[in-house]
Amino acid sequence: MNAMNNPRSTLHALTPMGQGSADVESLTSYFCRLAHSHGMSAQKLAIWVLAHFEHPVSEKYDWHQRKLSSMSVESEQWAAWLSELTGVDALDRLTLVPWRHLLGMPGIAPKSDRWCPCCLAEDKRDSREPYLRLAWELAPSDACLCHKVQLTSTCPHCRHSNVRNRAAIVVPGYCTACGGFLGDEEGTVATPESLWVARQVGKMLEQRPRIAVDGVVPLLETVIERMAHGQIAAFSRRYGFSKSGVWHWLRKGGLPNLKAWLTIALNGGIGLDQLFAGAVDDWRAPEEAPQMTIPLATSPRAGITSRELDWEAIRAKLQAMLALPMPISINEACERVGIGRKHAYLRANAEARAIADRHSRYRTSVRLEREADLKVRIGEILEERLAAGYEGMSAREIWARLDSEAQSVSGIFGHINQVLASKRL
Repeated sequence: MNAMNNPRSTLHALTPMGQGSADVESLTSYFCRLAHSHGMSAQKLAIWVLAHFEHPVSEKYDWHQRKLSSMSVESEQWAAWLSELTGVDALDRLTLVPWRHLLGMPGIAPKSDRWCPCCLAEDKRDSREPYLRLAWELAPSDACLCHKVQLTSTCPHCRHSNVRNRAAIVVPGYCTACGGFLGDEEGTVATPESLWVARQVGKMLEQRPRIAVDGVVPLLETVIERMAHGQIAAFSRRYGFSKSGVWHWLRKGGLPNLKAWLTIALNGGIGLDQLFAGAVDDWRAPEEAPQMTIPLATSPRAGITSRELDWEAIRAKLQAMLALPMPISINEACERVGIGRKHAYLRANAEARAIADRHSRYRTSVRLEREADLKVRIGEILEERLAAGYEGMSAREIWARLDSEAQSVSGIFGHINQVLASKRL
């Protein structure tokens, strides 16, 4: 049971989870737990809060369509409202509002709700209320640094997505579609790149940024000076930014998005927490670009030893195949001697070409023989029809009178029409 900070507050004064750490709770999660503690749905609590502050409510209002944990003015308003109602200070720390003057909006929100199944399972195992982390609301961060696994976005039970908190009734950690626990899976091992991003985002969330609004441009100017000797064009080209975009940051009030700040941190050899704290006086960018540790998979050829081929013996076997009563294809011949077709054409070209030519001529003769037999059978069918007193028959009627082997002859209707034309029917 969570301790109540202020028992005289209008709503339960729940203590936010993970305060001051990389695992800080999101305001979305806090709001869901608050509704659950009052025995009401998140939808009803949202409508009650809006009515309490005399805010108009649309009939089609859905609370989960609001990004309570984002950088928007609406997120800031909800944090202030919930702080007033619960008596819990600084609920804006459960949102991205403190970083609004540093981060651009594009690319900040993930396309689908994510979570770490191991974190939720650990919460449950340690008798804590499962809760949703703020770090999961940032699109570039797609891994859990604590458990070294990728974040997931589908329920392990019903395999549906967007089932974390998009419903009227939400219990954090449980699927809103089937009710199954979202921590019932092990997770996929995270890549080194994803873990590095998760580490940087975690450091960022541990403390408020110290750079003020008027300090962002000087910070960017320092970054460009240290990483490209103050040359905007070189900085843009070297690190994959558009030149106009960098000019927009410096002259038009634009802001780098989180991915851009991560690029600066990676190539500049500095943490996001240091950048956003303005700790750049003694910072110097590395001379060489950093290289991520890449775990290489075991080679599929590991353990395979080379072999010596006796080409004199192979050619002799191929020549013997030319005397077989039934011609075989070059693919079958190569399989019998244990070599590849391209290898055969390179090292035993004469024998390979002879086998392929013999098989081709054999297939042509079989085809012509089948076509001849087909035409004879078509003629017999026509003669039977005419002897019965009929004037003729259609190609479809003839086809229906043939057996399955005759019907499988390629271009059969062309052959039927040829016979009909020769009979002038």
